[in-house]
Amino acid sequence: MESVILIMELTFLASLMILFSIFLIFRIKNDRSGTWLNFSLYLSGGMVAMFIFLPYYFSSPNLSLLAIILLVNTAYMIVGFFLIIYFSRFRESVKIHRKPVLAIFALLMGISEAAMGQTFNSIISGSPGNILQGTTSYWYQAAMLAEMLFALFYCMKKEKSPLKNYLIGMLTVMLIPPLMDLSSGFYVTFSTWYSAVTMIGATVLIYETLYRSRGSLTQNLPSAVWVMSIFALMMLGEFLFFLYGDWTLFELSMILGMALFIYKAMDTSQSAKIIYTSRAGWTFTFLLVTFVMEWLMGAVLDFNTGIFSGGVPGFISSLPWYAPLTSYYSLGAVADFIAVVGIVTGSPWFLIMMGTEMGSLVIFKMMSMKSRENIARSAIMLFSFAVYAIYLPIFSPFSSYLRYIPYMWSMGIGTLGPVSPSYLLGGIVGTYAVSAALSFMFGGRQICSVTCTAPVMYQGTFYDTLKTYNRTSRMGKKTLGSSVKPLFMLIIMGVWVLLLILAIVSYLNSTGIIAFTILDVDVTMFLFSFFFNFLWYVVFISIPFMGTYACITQGWCAWGSFNEFFGHLGLFKLKVSDSSLCSTCSTKECATACPVGNTELPGNFIRKGEFKSFKCVGVGDCIEACPHNNIFTYDVRAWVKEKIRGSQY
Repeated sequence: MESVILIMELTFLASLMILFSIFLIFRIKNDRSGTWLNFSLYLSGGMVAMFIFLPYYFSSPNLSLLAIILLVNTAYMIVGFFLIIYFSRFRESVKIHRKPVLAIFALLMGISEAAMGQTFNSIISGSPGNILQGTTSYWYQAAMLAEMLFALFYCMKKEKSPLKNYLIGMLTVMLIPPLMDLSSGFYVTFSTWYSAVTMIGATVLIYETLYRSRGSLTQNLPSAVWVMSIFALMMLGEFLFFLYGDWTLFELSMILGMALFIYKAMDTSQSAKIIYTSRAGWTFTFLLVTFVMEWLMGAVLDFNTGIFSGGVPGFISSLPWYAPLTSYYSLGAVADFIAVVGIVTGSPWFLIMMGTEMGSLVIFKMMSMKSRENIARSAIMLFSFAVYAIYLPIFSPFSSYLRYIPYMWSMGIGTLGPVSPSYLLGGIVGTYAVSAALSFMFGGRQICSVTCTAPVMYQGTFYDTLKTYNRTSRMGKKTLGSSVKPLFMLIIMGVWVLLLILAIVSYLNSTGIIAFTILDVDVTMFLFSFFFNFLWYVVFISIPFMGTYACITQGWCAWGSFNEFFGHLGLFKLKVSDSSLCSTCSTKECATACPVGNTELPGNFIRKGEFKSFKCVGVGDCIEACPHNNIFTYDVRAWVKEKIRGSQY
């Protein structure tokens, strides 16, 4: 009975604290002079000073500690009061910027609520703990959500800016944190799944909001970066829990997340005019932080499902290779970093998560497409990602037999195993033969726009608009045009020479003639992991500096260049129904829309009525962009129709 009464009393006190904090938010929002902001800063600091030592007192009550607490609070009240009076009287001569003061107030609110939560925890448990552990308190969670909800729906009730969508996504993610019941393994598992699923949804919301406001000065890219940074910090906290069993960083992320939320909701003034399609540095930061968050999420889900073993030793045992810093490998740290990145980017749940995020953006883009062939290609691309990249190699009951089947070595040599006699003819050579034939008939797009995982990531709404960096970035401008520049031809040749040399080494290893591996891993499998699980993501997040589809335009992908070569030799091309329309077209939007920078499209359509290029991946954006619906694709299907019609006449 006494415990019930105690909980009711604490709940009542927490309710008063919530109402008090909401009152401060209300007063600040309606205060034009800045007086209430300064006074609220003083009051929120007073709450921190009051609660910060109380957990130690309630865990071990004594008069000496009580005297210290009273002395600290009295000193704060006196000094703080005189500072408030000073700044209020001389605020015209002493310049005080609202944004920093508001940010400090929001941070103090988050700290005070956590300190209150730990005080209540100490009253019940008798353990002092620390401020961060206060985030595990139900009273902290209730206060946080109540204050965030009020800040969102009161401070931003008339706002229609993208920021509101960012905060709604953030609130959804923070709704059910693992900290609410750390004693329950089931709850922790459920809440980590909840945070991952809602974070995927929030990320899609942020992507789509940025896309829809791409021409507006209110898109608020810095706020999107900050929100994504909190997501990354939360996922890092969960990742460290699976490694070390410690929630400290996640607890910190909750306090910082609450502070950022309150600050952003209350500060509705216009921020810096930063548009993601024109600010390479900010856009790169956003892509990098997003990737870090996604990588951590993939690792957390792999831990959750038992793909990775718990603890640092368990995680290390999951790596494809491990080179201790004390080993004879001078680049051991670099190799380990590549292994750590690659083991997650190639894992099932990372691919599922990325497919869900990027696939959603592709679906949004499909809703605005006018070409039925483009819609069909996009649908096949999504289906291929789900089946060809995830189900068949990971979850299917016959995944162990795929290495013997042609067309299953989806990224060429090194995909499913070493170059051994048992895999050579059927699996490896068969894959290259089938893929070359398909590229000859349908163009290299059968890989680069359908079955590869890259097009799903490049062709969604938000990422599609980044092709503007093909024309504005220093490296991107060098890839413009249908021809492959000498520098990039050297890259293609270098990648292929390296691949063929390592393929020979792998075959000699498999036949027992030599014994050479890289960190005890087959050389072709090492190269595959480096190129597709590490380097490709470096290229992807560097879009603002390299342009889109740099894997093709700059020659980093051997599998892509192989299929583009046979596609260029084959039947696939772009054609126009009426070249005279191209002569009179004033916009030339087909060239601007091309994601690989084929700027000669209009000229070729005017002179030849068609366009053929090694770099064309058949995305079909030019078809969508053409204002006259004049462009169409020509491949083996059209060739067969021509032959049939020719035999009839």
